[in-house]
Amino acid sequence: MGRRLLVVGLALVLAIVPRAAWAHAVLFGSDPSPDAVLGAPPASISLTFSETVIPAGKGIKVFSPSGRQVAAPARIEGHMLTAPISSTETGTYVVIWQALAADTHPSRGAFSFVVGKSSANPYRAAVSGGEIGTATPLGFVLQALARWIHFLGIALTFGIIAYQLLTRREPRLRRLLVAGVVLLIAAEPVALVAQLASLSFDGDTAIAVLASPFGRLLGLRLGAALLVWALLALESPWPVLGLGGVIALIDGASAHAIPGLPGAGLLLDAIHVAAMGIWVGGLVALLFAPDRRFRPYAIGAFAVAIGTGLLLALAHLGSPSALVSTSYGWVLLVKAAIVSEALVIALLLRRSSSPPPRSPPPLAGEGRVGVAVLILALAAVLISLPPPR
Repeated sequence: MGRRLLVVGLALVLAIVPRAAWAHAVLFGSDPSPDAVLGAPPASISLTFSETVIPAGKGIKVFSPSGRQVAAPARIEGHMLTAPISSTETGTYVVIWQALAADTHPSRGAFSFVVGKSSANPYRAAVSGGEIGTATPLGFVLQALARWIHFLGIALTFGIIAYQLLTRREPRLRRLLVAGVVLLIAAEPVALVAQLASLSFDGDTAIAVLASPFGRLLGLRLGAALLVWALLALESPWPVLGLGGVIALIDGASAHAIPGLPGAGLLLDAIHVAAMGIWVGGLVALLFAPDRRFRPYAIGAFAVAIGTGLLLALAHLGSPSALVSTSYGWVLLVKAAIVSEALVIALLLRRSSSPPPRSPPPLAGEGRVGVAVLILALAAVLISLPPPR
């Protein structure tokens, strides 16, 4: 049954994975351009992106100097979004756009142009509004929070089940396992609110988000989490672990795509998520049911997580200078430092004398779990930021 679930999940993910995508949709240019001064109102607004995008809601809103919304819903023309305009006013116009990239990440922005002479505009503040990456500050925080909750759910659910499979079944871990499934379910409503906060809270945008690849992936993750809840009653852990593989693949489909190699990015991210879940979940389980037999598996999972993480970092950075010139690079450096600390601890454990059977290894405890949870938090932040390439 577990194999069937994995095959079905892989088929679903491959059916919706983007063929070729950047990490986030980047605005390359617009007509009219930002701060342009025109003699007459343009007939339309055109935005050119780094990839094909899906308009979120109307996609483009143009506010005339009097504050009226004068643009029709945007239509897709290749890598462009175009919206006809109907206005005869002179003064400052404000353009607010929002779109979804092929890899489900939201992008938004605003700029102004002038017809005749500059004037006041009720929406002018949107042009200088603060952003983190391609989202509003609130949207960014909620995106990172949703992914952190999701990663913790993966660790507590599938990491603990894998730990019990590799060592022994321990009734005391049941509550943690159930808590993990609750986190998996709870992460999806938070993710939906985060997507709307990154764009705008209105009915058109909500419908567009739910109908987009993001909405389909959200539905798949939520459905898989609810199915995990139902399958916990089974004696065999394999169906649940099979669903864990499905969720990891779904995560890969919504992670940052590698330009030109979307399939490689999906598989690398899925393996990375699975390895991190086994490692972090195992560390949590060690606190409540210590068993030295898990040590080699923990080291193996940690090594796989580091290896796939390095490959993903190399694919997304583009150049070494991006490490210190972008927010993505700085967060990656902090994560690398924390991972290095965890690696040093792992090496110390390996060189230490063997502990008595069924006793926790040296340095095991809340501190090590705290480091692992912090690594998951930094991973959630990285996914929420646009990488340099």
